[in-house]
Order: sequence, then structure tokens, then C-alpha cells
Amino acid sequence: MPDDRSRRTDAEPRRADARRNRRRILEAALEAFAAEGRLVPLDDIARRAGVGAGTVYRNFPTKGALFTAVITDRFESIIEEARSLADADDPGERFYGFLMWVVERAMFNHALCEALALEEGGRTFAAPGVEEEFNEALGALLRRAQAAGDVRADVDLRDVRALMAGCVVTERMRRADGPPGRMTALACDALRPAAVTKVRDETRPPSRNESRCEVCGTPLPAARTGRPARFCGAACRQKAHRRRAAAPKSG
Repeated sequence: MPDDRSRRTDAEPRRADARRNRRRILEAALEAFAAEGRLVPLDDIARRAGVGAGTVYRNFPTKGALFTAVITDRFESIIEEARSLADADDPGERFYGFLMWVVERAMFNHALCEALALEEGGRTFAAPGVEEEFNEALGALLRRAQAAGDVRADVDLRDVRALMAGCVVTERMRRADGPPGRMTALACDALRPAAVTKVRDETRPPSRNESRCEVCGTPLPAARTGRPARFCGAACRQKAHRRRAAAPKSG
């Protein structure tokens, strides 16, 4: 009769295999749901993960349970990012940069797009408590940006959630013929205090001395002194910084 030590030795590899299978299923489901949304069959996910359909069903008895696990994982990574910015300098720039980052991720992920498109998408699709944690983390960024004077005081969390969902949809609509991030940048402009009293006229042709934002193409007023502006605001400046950081180093 095997002793306790041999039973533990036999059980540990099985548990490790189960954990690896679960992670492979989650990763395959993330790719499948991102590409095709919730309509993808579980058999396709099993094939992507390199496991049998029975292994998928042992870990996730329904496709809804698997979708919930994937959305929970995505929301938790977004919440972690928001919390990491909670005490950062330049709260306005961090807030707008976070919105750009979330929209950019969701735009190419059907599953995340579905969850963000609903006012309580996290509560509908993710594990209990995730929606509240997401709203709490986003609300903290919003309040700090408002305290710094970078976001209109009359904006609330529901406004931001609605704009975020709308940006995902409009970015998809303009993806073929517009610069990436343009619709989100325009939405961010609506949140700025200056948007209450000043509306940018984008229909007139730029003058000879007028430049355009390097990210979204918005016309920029000519600089009276010093170097001309390169970006229309903090959100586009943050997006350009992320692109430079992600670009492969030459040499």
C-alpha cells in the first residue's frame, strides 16, 4: 500500500497538468472569443488549446462559464492597470491615457467589447464583484483628474463608461479610413473643461502655418512662440509615448 508521500508525489503532477490544461484553455478561449465573440463553439476552443472537449467541459461545464472566466481575467488586468495609476503624477494625462489604452484593447477583442458595451457589462459577464472593482478603480482616476482640473466637474462615472463603450464602436467604424485613436481623442476632448466654452472647428482647411496632431490628425493652432505643438492633448501624447516604447530598437 503506498504511503502518504507516494500519494502526494503522484497527485502533484496531476494537479500541475490540470493547471496547465486550464491555463491553455483560458488562453485559447481568449483568442477565440476575441476574434469571434461568444458564438465560437467549445469544440473549436478545445482544438485551439490542444485538448479534448471532455477536458474543457471538466474545467468549464458551459460556454457561459468559460466566457465568464475569460472576461474576469481581462477585467482584472484592466483593474490592476488602473490601480497602478492611482497615485501617479499628472492625473489628467494618466486618466486620458488609461481610457485610450482600454479602448485600444477592446477594439480588437470582441469579448471585451461586448462586456464594455453594456452599462453593467462586468456584472453581466464577469465574476461577482469585478464590476464594482472596475468602477471603483476607474472612479478613483476620474476624481483625481477632476481635482487636478483636467476633467469637467459635471462628468460622472456613468458618462465615462458610456463614452468608453461608444469609443470602441466608433473606432471600429473608422478603422478602415481614419487614423487610429482619433474618435477616442475627440471623445476625450469632450471631457476637458475647455470643451464647455470652446469647440474646435475641424471643417475649415488648415492654414499654411497650422500643423496637425501626429496621432489623430486634429488641426493644431499655430504656436506664437517656442516650438510648435505636436499633439492635441494628453491622450494623444500618451499614445505616441506608448508607440515609441513598443517600437523595436534599431541596431
